[in-house]
Amino acid sequence: MRFAILYFGLGLAAGVAQNGAHPNYDDDVKPVFARRCFGCHNAAEMRAGLSLESLAGVLKGGGSGEIAIAGRPGSSLLYKVVAHEAGVPQMPFGGPKLPDAEIAVIHDWLQLGMPENAASRVKPPSGPPLEYKADGLNRPAGPPAMPVSLPAATEAAPAHANPITALAASPWAPLAAIAGHDRIRLYDLEKRASAGDLAFPEGIPYVLHFSRDGAILLAGGGRGVQSGKVVLFDVKTGKRLAVLGEEMDIVLAADVSADGKLVALGGPKKIVKVYSVPEGKLIYQIGKHTDWITAIEFSPDGARLATGDRAGGIALWDSRTGSPMGALEEHKGSITSLSWRGDSRLLASGSEDGQIVIWNVEDGFPMATVAKAHQPKPVPGVFGTPPGGVLGVQFTSDGRLASVGRDAVIRIWGADGKPRGASQPCAGLLTKVAASFDGKLVLAGDYAGQVEVWDGKQVLKLELYSK
Repeated sequence: MRFAILYFGLGLAAGVAQNGAHPNYDDDVKPVFARRCFGCHNAAEMRAGLSLESLAGVLKGGGSGEIAIAGRPGSSLLYKVVAHEAGVPQMPFGGPKLPDAEIAVIHDWLQLGMPENAASRVKPPSGPPLEYKADGLNRPAGPPAMPVSLPAATEAAPAHANPITALAASPWAPLAAIAGHDRIRLYDLEKRASAGDLAFPEGIPYVLHFSRDGAILLAGGGRGVQSGKVVLFDVKTGKRLAVLGEEMDIVLAADVSADGKLVALGGPKKIVKVYSVPEGKLIYQIGKHTDWITAIEFSPDGARLATGDRAGGIALWDSRTGSPMGALEEHKGSITSLSWRGDSRLLASGSEDGQIVIWNVEDGFPMATVAKAHQPKPVPGVFGTPPGGVLGVQFTSDGRLASVGRDAVIRIWGADGKPRGASQPCAGLLTKVAASFDGKLVLAGDYAGQVEVWDGKQVLKLELYSK
């Protein structure tokens, strides 16, 4: 099975060369090097100790060490220099940047494991299969939790709505939670009506997560440069079950473990703190990140904790002890979202660098990478290319991946990175994404304070306020 990486606007699907076979050194990469690189990096001259005239030369690297890592283009110096990434020499030296299609060939060839020729066997991705079948892990013993005694929301629409800073959907019930100012709005997706409000006097919620059984709603947030807390609510009654954290700044990321016994939180202080819910005590903290903590999620099986930061770093930890279990290195921009597939074998990450990466957590390598996943179209009359960041990703209950980003489109992907569907462009910048418990609806919050619902055919707006 091949990796699949999609480059929109290039006319080239990753993993497929122009001759119909997988990209390989002899047929696809060497001709690019011959046109652009052999003048300096040949067997006779070998500037910087590097020859690109053979695959052996590429694998040997140059005077500064290896330049290509199989399966890891984002970590390969060869790709970085031709892509003109910051902090590395830009190649070809003194010349213009390579055409996007040629850069894509190099990227795809590295991703596929650097096959030498068309007859080379592309090694299939190790570890978990792409196919997925839900097994009912964390299914509640009784009926899924829905609010039964919350007062109905009666607030009229504000004159100026706040951006949707957090959004979540129950994994087992037709229920959504939507962040507001000093409150959380619950919404019945089946009745298309309000299910009540939860007060959040701590400030603005920047993260919402339902527990894996859907019985608890976690809300984290606060007030900038003042305070930050995490609150756990009973979904049925709205009762506060726990208040955790004494942060001096807002909580930007948080989650509750599958068994409900642990809460992890983080924010601008660059530290991940993990609390025991029953005792309300801090049991360990992680200080390895170098920038703000922007994403946190426990695996569905409870074994791992994934954390991401504003510098593009992602790390895996033993959820019970905080012991490191590996770093996932591919992104070059802030991590905006992390999402585990239901079997805990794949982790998806979205970033402001425009990429979605679907990781095999067993070996730390990408199963698939989607580059320029949410690239906006150029604006007529405006100079330059608009940024194309990914602002939210979430695995659906059937193993697909939903995402939103700076192109204002809701997109669906397979675990192989191939597109499975896309909505028409929405009116506002989409900031958050959530998928309904049955995978039939994708919710997206926008910067204008609206929530759109896409059923695969049309996008409708939720009526969040009374009229």
